[in-house]
Amino acid sequence: MSVPVSVPVVPVGSLDIDLVGDFSCPWTFLGTRRLARALDHLQGVTVRELRWHPFRLQRPEAGVAPEWRKHLAARLPKGVSVELAESSLAEAGEALGIRFDFSKLAGLPDTLAAHRLVKLAVAEGLHGRVLDAIFRAYFEQGRDIGDVEELVAIGAECGMSDGLLASFRDPKAGYAEVVDDERRLQLLGVTSIPNLLFNRQVLVPGPADEQIYVRALDQALFPGVDAQTKH
Repeated sequence: MSVPVSVPVVPVGSLDIDLVGDFSCPWTFLGTRRLARALDHLQGVTVRELRWHPFRLQRPEAGVAPEWRKHLAARLPKGVSVELAESSLAEAGEALGIRFDFSKLAGLPDTLAAHRLVKLAVAEGLHGRVLDAIFRAYFEQGRDIGDVEELVAIGAECGMSDGLLASFRDPKAGYAEVVDDERRLQLLGVTSIPNLLFNRQVLVPGPADEQIYVRALDQALFPGVDAQTKH
């Protein structure tokens, strides 16, 4: 006679989301908004935990920060011009409420401090709001998201407490978490962004449209169940 074994199961209506990206990556910004739209399609679903994992595109040890357009050109497939890429990004962004203004972007910032701010914002449950605000500050307003005082202002705009923002001014605050995250990603072989992982099971690598996220969410919420039989 077999004895039933109790196995902990993630409730169908809850989601853990791991998002790998950087604030200087426009495709990551698009991905966050497309993810939000995809989640809107699902009723009764709770995001239990949103974990942001930094993947910096520019580091101090890399030397002088490249200009935005040179950086973008280096990431594009052969034959795709910067002008075409910026136009396509602007069009995609407009559909998601993003108003890219690439004319305001100068050098690519080191986003270490921005990632530290997000790590600290978790303590007050504001990391999702801070994430979006940093993206908007950079891509829509051209603000220097590598500057600590600019980031303090962004955190304050999002409702972070004075005490937490005071601790953020210490460069050690959140530093270990960011660096440890980056090391883990290197060990896992992550080489590009964005990447989204749902319930530690369903991975969506690279830029994706809203419908791909919807299907991935379905897979994560209803593992082993055919989409047609589920409804």
